[in-house]
Amino acid sequence: MSGRVRVSDLPVWSARQWTLAAFFVTSGLLGWWQLRPEPEPPAPEVERARLPDYVVSRFNAVETDDMGKPSRSLVADQLRQYVEEDVSELDRPRMTLYQREGDTAVEPWRARADTGLVLPGGEEVLLEGAVELERKGDASRPDTHMETELMRIWHKKAFAETDRPVQVTSALDRLNATGMRLWYDEPVRAQFDGRAYLYIAPEQDEEP
Repeated sequence: MSGRVRVSDLPVWSARQWTLAAFFVTSGLLGWWQLRPEPEPPAPEVERARLPDYVVSRFNAVETDDMGKPSRSLVADQLRQYVEEDVSELDRPRMTLYQREGDTAVEPWRARADTGLVLPGGEEVLLEGAVELERKGDASRPDTHMETELMRIWHKKAFAETDRPVQVTSALDRLNATGMRLWYDEPVRAQFDGRAYLYIAPEQDEEP
């Protein structure tokens, strides 16, 4: 008698046995999946604090023209220089913009603000917060005083502009506008944006 087992002699599994087998196989796969070591989450990127390359307190600088005469001076309580950005931050900047008529020096324009930026290249200066630009008068013209919240100044172009509300006062006259472009070299001219409101003070009669 042969000792080989025929396929027909093997027991036939019931549906219940197949269900139990499938359950154990599935449980084993789930256990293996849960025991796998989970990959470590990537370390969060730490943003490096933006720090200036150097700081100068009581900053004071004078720029001269080709003749060696002052053309612009800048004073600030503190200057913070960012070399890679080529930008300087200013606390309480005060600028003096020297003017000349031919070889004769005339009264300069003076600007001040709460904060400021010297932008790349050094030509454009952005002033912000309680910005004032003024020039004292003389025998031929009255004082001029301007107030706004933001002003950009390009001294080599003798040009300043703002897109914020601006008030200009000259003697007792007053002008309000929503923006301004000013060419402050002689002869001074300005262009005002939007609706401009002008108040002209009546002339005062001189006492005999």
